[in-house]
Amino acid sequence: MNPADDPTATAPVSRSARARRALRAAGLALLCLAGAVGGAVAAGRTHADIGPFHATVSLRLSSTGDTVVRLAPLGSLRLDTHDGPLGLVATADELDLAATQRVVEQPDTLDAVDDEAARDARRALRTVLLRATGGAFVGALLVAAVRRPARRTLAVGAMAALVATVGTAAAARVTWNAKAVAEPRYTGLLTVAPQAIGSIEQVRAQYDAYRSQLTRLIGNVAELYKTTAGLTAFSPSTDTVRVLHVSDLHLNPQAFDLIGQLVRQFAVDVVVDTGDINDWGTPAEGQFVERIGDIGVPYVFVRGNHDSVTTAAAVAAQPNAVVLEGEGREIAGLRFWGIGDPRFTPDKSVAPDASEERQVADRFAPEVARRVRAHGPVDIVAVHDPRLAARLGGLTPLVLAGHAHRPSMRALGDETVLLTEGSTGGAGLRALEKQAAVPLTCTILYLDRDDRALRAFDRVTVAGLGDAGARIERHVLPAPPQAP
Repeated sequence: MNPADDPTATAPVSRSARARRALRAAGLALLCLAGAVGGAVAAGRTHADIGPFHATVSLRLSSTGDTVVRLAPLGSLRLDTHDGPLGLVATADELDLAATQRVVEQPDTLDAVDDEAARDARRALRTVLLRATGGAFVGALLVAAVRRPARRTLAVGAMAALVATVGTAAAARVTWNAKAVAEPRYTGLLTVAPQAIGSIEQVRAQYDAYRSQLTRLIGNVAELYKTTAGLTAFSPSTDTVRVLHVSDLHLNPQAFDLIGQLVRQFAVDVVVDTGDINDWGTPAEGQFVERIGDIGVPYVFVRGNHDSVTTAAAVAAQPNAVVLEGEGREIAGLRFWGIGDPRFTPDKSVAPDASEERQVADRFAPEVARRVRAHGPVDIVAVHDPRLAARLGGLTPLVLAGHAHRPSMRALGDETVLLTEGSTGGAGLRALEKQAAVPLTCTILYLDRDDRALRAFDRVTVAGLGDAGARIERHVLPAPPQAP
């Protein structure tokens, strides 16, 4: 009998039919694989406390793998930890300020914090991986069930999930780079971190010595106070208004230690801060300015180029603080006028363009002069960049500025004196990595209560890390001519 005439014979499967079946199987496998990856990303997430941070740790699709640490609003850092289709993201949602303060006050606890953070991170990572594995199987099986709810199809989904998890883990394991933590790539404002403070080892090695030495030197301000009795040609009296000029604190808490000592020892009536109290102008830095309320006298503030409107709002919220933004106030019997810097340039990873800085100041200086003239008589004008005072000659007897980190004095015409302060914060904590110590400087101004004229000023310099001593230099201005 001809096999073709036998009705019970099985028809041979054509080559094209086998190809179609293979394609359908491959398509199903790919769909299940996609479901596994999607399920892993969706489920691979956990909230955890890592050291002083309340953080979210999660997986993400990535063409390069890597680990990204996000520290909003400062920016992020990327670590080339591994290759593969999935990367790891750790987002710091909130900072435990109490825990952070304990570390600042007790630097010797930092090692314990490091160990605890490492343990927290490992626990969080294990949780993420377990959840991701479960999510991969659920995602693959859901795709398989929707596609064709059969036992064979579900087996394909389970196999795809297994391939996805094992393959991703194997790729990460083979390409793991243990040195990546020491070689981060910064983005956003965090690009300033290496230049600002150097390595954490450098800061930790020097901060204890810095704080203890500087605290001792600040205590010596009492001795400085005694030396003023021996300075001739000027003697403050009850008719003298004492103004403490500070600037460029740059987040250094020792600046407030110094300010507090001087306010008490010299019976200061008002403090004037000409800006750059912060480094980046972020909300997280707002806690630093809370010590303003402890000073006990009015604190007049104008924004610097490192201070944002958020910074100004944080200062304004403190007791005794007065933020001047193109306006005037009478405080301690003196008429003040001040305005914030027109620039906001916190990112120190980009070198400042000197010509651009000068152009901005040159364009804004006439506006400052116009506003002062429109306001009327003032005794003291406060700005951050001394170049903003270029047109103020004859409009006010005294201009206070900062920005340069070097104290100086010069005349603006015959009737106006410009006093530029150094850095009361010693250029901030970034000075810890510098070989040359940056001194903390500020100035006590003595003005006559009746005519509001500047009679003398004392420049106070407290040595930074590695130096010793503190000094005070008195400068006496010529007395104004008496009316006939």
